[in-house]
Amino acid sequence: MIKYITIESKKPIKSDESVILSVFSDFIKVESIETTSNHIHLYYNHETDMVFSDIILNIMSDTLTDLRIYVSHQFDTLEQLSVHQQFIQRKMKDIPFNKYVYLDDKIILRHYIKTIDSEMKRMFLKKFEQDHQMIESIKNYLESNQNMSLAAKKLYLHRNTLIQRIDKFFQVTGFDVRLFNDAFLIYHLII
Repeated sequence: MIKYITIESKKPIKSDESVILSVFSDFIKVESIETTSNHIHLYYNHETDMVFSDIILNIMSDTLTDLRIYVSHQFDTLEQLSVHQQFIQRKMKDIPFNKYVYLDDKIILRHYIKTIDSEMKRMFLKKFEQDHQMIESIKNYLESNQNMSLAAKKLYLHRNTLIQRIDKFFQVTGFDVRLFNDAFLIYHLII
């Protein structure tokens, strides 16, 4: 399980790099770091319950620098992470810098909800993009007003089997379709 954080600055980030790294190293165990002119990418492989939006706001007030942060979900391989990271970099370029201080997959999907394409489906649905059984299960669940028993009956599944599928979907994608906002976004991806 690998995750990454991208911190982006409007100006060259080198002058604030030491402050940013010292603050983040207090909260996460950084495995590796990549720095470009306006970005710092931090890679780590553990769970954290930190509120990264608060951390970046504090850094911004300390350094008087405009920053924004993207926090990824988890990936099984470095290859998956790399492909996702390139996709996110392209999408972030099209989002006005000051519109969001904190970004994640949910915010990016919400921003592009009217222009969903096959690449977005592949990036956000991950391995379930071509899994018709999973997609049909999620779609039926959502079209049953998130009623687990009714959806399971329509799918001819045991209720616990549907619960396990929804849990697995959340573990892989980071979208919990039991929550309205996540359900709304995922429904737009799968219809």
